[in-house]
Amino acid sequence: MIWSIAWKNVWRNKKRSLVVIVAVTLGIISGVLLVGIMEGWVKQRLNDAIYNEVSHIQIHNSEFIKNEEIDLTVRNLAEITRSIDSLQEVSGWVKRTKIIAMANTSWANTGVIIYGVDPEKEKQVTEICKKIVQDGGKYLDVQSPGDIMISDKTAEILKLKQYIITDSIIAKLRAEKVTVNVLTKLETLKDMRFRSPKDFREALRKEFSKKELDRFGLFITDKALDYRIRNKVQITTSDMEGTPIQGIFRVCGIYKTTNTGFDQVSVFINTRELANLYGGNDILTHEIAILLNNIDDAGIVKEKLSRISGDNSVMTWKELAPDAAMMNDFMVMYYFIFIGIIMLALAFGIINTMLMAILERTKELGMLMAIGMNRKRIFKMIMLETIFLTIVGAVAGMLSGWAITEVLGKTGIHFTGWGEGFEAIGFAARVYPILTPQFFIFITIMVILTAIISSIWPARKALKLNPVEALRTE
Repeated sequence: MIWSIAWKNVWRNKKRSLVVIVAVTLGIISGVLLVGIMEGWVKQRLNDAIYNEVSHIQIHNSEFIKNEEIDLTVRNLAEITRSIDSLQEVSGWVKRTKIIAMANTSWANTGVIIYGVDPEKEKQVTEICKKIVQDGGKYLDVQSPGDIMISDKTAEILKLKQYIITDSIIAKLRAEKVTVNVLTKLETLKDMRFRSPKDFREALRKEFSKKELDRFGLFITDKALDYRIRNKVQITTSDMEGTPIQGIFRVCGIYKTTNTGFDQVSVFINTRELANLYGGNDILTHEIAILLNNIDDAGIVKEKLSRISGDNSVMTWKELAPDAAMMNDFMVMYYFIFIGIIMLALAFGIINTMLMAILERTKELGMLMAIGMNRKRIFKMIMLETIFLTIVGAVAGMLSGWAITEVLGKTGIHFTGWGEGFEAIGFAARVYPILTPQFFIFITIMVILTAIISSIWPARKALKLNPVEALRTE
């Protein structure tokens, strides 16, 4: 009976109720989208950190972590590799040589970390092979001696990334329906080489209006990009004795991940090629990267390997990528912060609406009390009205937010203007929002709690009414 009365009371003033319902719906939609974007970013960062950078577990010589010298290799290598092979939790693992060096071209130089890898085994642990940029060459191949793979960022620093407008580029732009006026202006830049995106953007800015740049600037820049594949890169490092040594390699491929910091310093060479450079008869192993079937097993596997690690250090992804670990662990806190702020704002609107309803129904509530409805039932009725009002808006908001997130989860949201800044801290410029069942359970609980808390003040206001005085109210 009380439930039926409460539901009918919600719709006695349809306009006012709809205003609150729409407000709750929009608030929930914004909360769902905000959390979906945050969840997507965190999952992408975690995925990229594990499958591009650190894997689930790494093993190093304990001293190598403090001072990355060439002679600080993994100890008890044979025993450790046998133990890794015996673990059912392991999906794949690789040994790597890791050396600090200087990379030079005819135009620039930069410090890098050289990873000596087995290309085929590396594919079982990382996804770098899938990150080769369009027209950026190919992945490392053991059949191609003297190759080096560098990142898009390293190519930019070493001036191996250039921008040039040619007849073929203009033809491609014409096929993409770029306006004749823009193509005519591009003729003035034809066959000019620009060795940095800043210089190329500056040249475009001089030729085009702001409106033309906003519409075609990024598209032209993308088409004009040209990597100097097969160009020579000189690597300078030290051998086992500390003597400076040099080697010449040719760029076979350009890769690009979402972490500019990782890209800027990481270059890859075949393990045997790197061994030939530092003059070692044996391939040095400075790092063992392990990929697991289940990320939750990282702590268990670390404990097993630590028993036989000796002078080596065993570290999980949480220690190797603390930024991704912290964000992943604190997602529930983000839920509370984002949804809590939205619910707090909505609560004031709900309280105001219910107080107005109480004031309008003072005589009616007095009559109900006078004919015998006890205060407990009055309190329950007001609370149910508030819950119904909030739940209707919340359900509409969750369904709408889920539908929008599903669409954006497939198309992605590209933060073009802030892409470079996001990638500098390891986050993708294009994010694919995702939602988990746990979030919907969480938001449902938060909505119900908000409704109950919001109903207390109006309900108490109703309970304080004097039936005799209330009946005299016009």
